[in-house]
Amino acid sequence: MANLLVVEDEPGILSQLSALLQRTKHSVATAADGSEAIKLLGLESGAAALPDVVILDIMMPNANGYAVVSKMQQSPLAKNVPIILLSGYTDLEEVFRKFKNVKAFLPKPFEPPALLNVLADVLAARRSTQPAAEA
Repeated sequence: MANLLVVEDEPGILSQLSALLQRTKHSVATAADGSEAIKLLGLESGAAALPDVVILDIMMPNANGYAVVSKMQQSPLAKNVPIILLSGYTDLEEVFRKFKNVKAFLPKPFEPPALLNVLADVLAARRSTQPAAEA
């Protein structure tokens, strides 16, 4: 089980993603736009509440996905949180390759099994790079 933040401005997609991820026993926080995500991540207040993975739409009102990724990259703690991008704008994938915390790009519409497989891979890679917990 992982703590996830899902950021999506389309209520129907946000609801579907949240339900899918909760069915697979993940804890899910949601944000309806990039500004809300920045607040939830504590990127402006410095009180970081970091998830294990952020699943992020790119085209959103207020602050778009690029703004969220950029803010995360500037934070000493958040810059290591892996991001899975979701977007109907597949031509934007190249723009995000420069950010080392962007681990995957899934085009919309996506198949739920594809998202779950990518998430499992990202979580496995994250676990393998984190130091072992002290006993």
